[in-house]
Amino acid sequence: MKSLKTACLALSFLLSTGYCTNALFTRNSIFELASSTANVKVYFIDVGQGDAIFIDTDAMDVLVDGGPPSCNIMGYLNYLNVTWIDLVVATHVHSDHVGGVISVLNSTIQVDAVMINNQTSTTATYQQFMSLAQTHQILIAKRGDSYSLANNTNFTVLNPTQPLSFSDENDNSIVFRLQVGETYSLFTGDSGADAEEQMLQTVANLKCDVLKVAHHGSRTSTTAPFLDAVSPTVAVISVGAGNTYGHPHNETIQRLIERNITVYSTECSGTIQINSDGASVQVQGSPTPIPEFSPPIVLLILIFVTVTVVGALKKRGKNIVKKRW
Repeated sequence: MKSLKTACLALSFLLSTGYCTNALFTRNSIFELASSTANVKVYFIDVGQGDAIFIDTDAMDVLVDGGPPSCNIMGYLNYLNVTWIDLVVATHVHSDHVGGVISVLNSTIQVDAVMINNQTSTTATYQQFMSLAQTHQILIAKRGDSYSLANNTNFTVLNPTQPLSFSDENDNSIVFRLQVGETYSLFTGDSGADAEEQMLQTVANLKCDVLKVAHHGSRTSTTAPFLDAVSPTVAVISVGAGNTYGHPHNETIQRLIERNITVYSTECSGTIQINSDGASVQVQGSPTPIPEFSPPIVLLILIFVTVTVVGALKKRGKNIVKKRW
């Protein structure tokens, strides 16, 4: 079984480098697929201020990032009884994405391959991650590469290009579009406005049903033109409560809600599970949608006090003028 899985991944590497046209690797056989119908579960795992997504298919399982070093990603993977991950995708070099992957690579979970964007970093966290990743097969993400995960299930890399287009580490994030039958989900890492603009110019179809909102809801991502092209019905923000960055930013939430997109966050709802049967996506449980932004009570009080004080000063000024006359 192990030798067969290795052969599958070797084939996928040749496919991804352009020697073949379609990438296909599964747990059981190079060409045999697990079932004739799609059945995919996507878990947006609550890891605080960071990203970690587990994609569970009938054949191949994928972990996208692992949250920060301090998170308990292993606790949730153990809860899901995960013993084998076919592919780990490290979207970019930042520790809130690859830090938790270190614990996964150090665990008893079998990991077959690791996909990276080919950018380097001198941080201790990234160096530790890479030293472990290099004991597995390394795949370099490149726009246009496609990988088959299971029957009627595949993903296509939309970002980055090779060589990398940007000096900004966030903009070089791996972005990919997951197709499950007739449904689509877009995973964006921490990509920003520049990467979004490049994808708008070079990617023919960005449409999706589910959007993983980039960079934890930062105002520097999820631009209006990008949202209009993607046009999701559901968006998920992976973010930690009380983070020092102020994520998610109100401007981002407003842009989403103005387009009638239902927005969930791990901060409000914990881990969020979205399933696809190939015909539609279903949000599991009862996560709480993020409401439209309304000014906090402190801001309303401040506005009231300001108006009252200004009014009083104007009235006092008029009285002083009258007395002088």
